[in-house]
Amino acid sequence: YGFSRMAKHFLKCRRDFASPDGFSAVPYFLLCRAIELHLKALHLQTLRQKEVKELYWHDLEKLYLGLPASLQDLTADELALLRKANEIYKEKGFEYFAVMDAATGYTRFPDLTALDALAVRILSHDV
Repeated sequence: YGFSRMAKHFLKCRRDFASPDGFSAVPYFLLCRAIELHLKALHLQTLRQKEVKELYWHDLEKLYLGLPASLQDLTADELALLRKANEIYKEKGFEYFAVMDAATGYTRFPDLTALDALAVRILSHDV
């Protein structure tokens, strides 16, 4: 329950976030952390916290694909979006400034509106 509650708090922080000076990676981080915590909450229904940590760390794709088949309901496009965000998230690319991302106009970042919708969809699964 605690992980799911924290996931909702990260999602609320995303809702409340407004960058005063344009682009920011912070909303991406908030959404990915919300997704991670909620997926972990789903796993914690059957596994211990230590097991979840050792099996999945911060890998959103592994967390999702490790769910029971009944909870794996993302479309191919949504799964591709999760993978794209995960590539950056698991290397902490949303937490630290990366010169190459800035130099390329953050083109490898996923669409924020789509990621937001994906987070809402994932968090809609009851814990």
